[in-house]
Order: sequence, then structure tokens, then C-alpha cells
Amino acid sequence: MTKLVEKENILKTRVTVSADGKNTYAISKAVEGLDGGKGVLVMLYPTRTVDNFYVEDSTNVHLMNHMKSLGINEYVVVNLFSIVTQSRLSVKGLKLDEENLKYIRDNIFKTIDNSKDKVIIAWGNSHQTSKVVNQAKLEILKMWTELHKTAKLYQMTADGLDKDNIGVHPLYLGIRYANATWKLAPYPHAKVLKELIEEGRKTPEQKAPSLKVVKSPKSEE
Repeated sequence: MTKLVEKENILKTRVTVSADGKNTYAISKAVEGLDGGKGVLVMLYPTRTVDNFYVEDSTNVHLMNHMKSLGINEYVVVNLFSIVTQSRLSVKGLKLDEENLKYIRDNIFKTIDNSKDKVIIAWGNSHQTSKVVNQAKLEILKMWTELHKTAKLYQMTADGLDKDNIGVHPLYLGIRYANATWKLAPYPHAKVLKELIEEGRKTPEQKAPSLKVVKSPKSEE
């Protein structure tokens, strides 16, 4: 009989939620036995709750499939907003999620070790004309700059993806570039921060130009 070899890894999932389960602040996946560091992805809104966090959605499946090529053995997902939704996020009546931003600042960004951890902007371009969404993006980039000065932020890219696409969501990459090699590249946070500040100063009468980003799928993590 041919000699057989067995290998195994252990996938550990952790979720941080509010007591009532209506808000998810972070979800993490760690694979024991896989080489790499930790990636922290900043997305838009969560779909996983304490009741279904063991069920993999397409975003997590794509991420897990490409952890090795991204050079990570663990990733943590945080979002611009913590309110859980199973459909496309509606910005009607949406307010800046101060508690969520405080969580990201105190529990995520302040604990980052830039020598081995990588924060990855992956919020895509959904609601890019929304004042509150852009305000949340601005707050994230401002707090990062305040805490880490000029330390790098990252974004995901893939072979064949236009380099001008900024902050691509993993679901877009999973649909369009599932079989390509995914990589990390520097995120132009100083440039985007400046654009968001300028956008916030504009009057309602001024036409808002779009930030140059790639289209995202209808559903985002």
C-alpha cells in the first residue's frame, strides 16, 4: 500500500457582539498550522451574529481560500458600522456608529503591532456618496493617522486587477478573480483622507466627484 500522510489544521472562529446580539463588533478566523501573520480587514457592515457565526458566508469563504497567498494565518473583520444586517445596508436614518468606532480605536488599532500585523482597507465602494458612510471612513483614517502616523495601511489586489481600484472588497475579488493570486498592496490612505476631508467641506449644491474605486457586489460583509 502506498505510504499515507495525514495533515490537519484547526480553524478557530471568534465573534464579539453586543449582549442583545444586534451589533457585531468583530469576527476573527485563525488557522492553526498555516504560516503567516494577522490581517485586520475594515469592511462596511457585519452579517454574522452570535447565532450564525459558525455558518460561512461567501465573503469569509473567499478570504479563507486566499489566506495563504495573502500571507496571513488569521484575520479579524471590523466594519464601519456594527449593526447586523442580512441584506444591503440602508443608509436612511443611519448615524455615525460612535461606539463601534471607539471599539476599533481602543481594541483594534491601539493593539496593532505594525512589525507583523497588517490593517487592510476593504470596504469597497458601496454608498460612496453617502455623507455618513464617508464620515465613518474619514474617522477610521483619521484615527489610524493619529495613532500610527505614517505606518502603512494595506488593500487587497490580484493578478489582472487594475491598480487604480482602491479598497477592493473581498467579495468582488472572489467573484471576479477567484482563481487569481491575491496579494496585499499599500493603501493610499493620505490621498483618500485628503479627498474625504475635501468632500466633507463641499456644499450640497456642489457636485460630488466619485473616488476612483471598483464596483462592489450587491452584498458585502
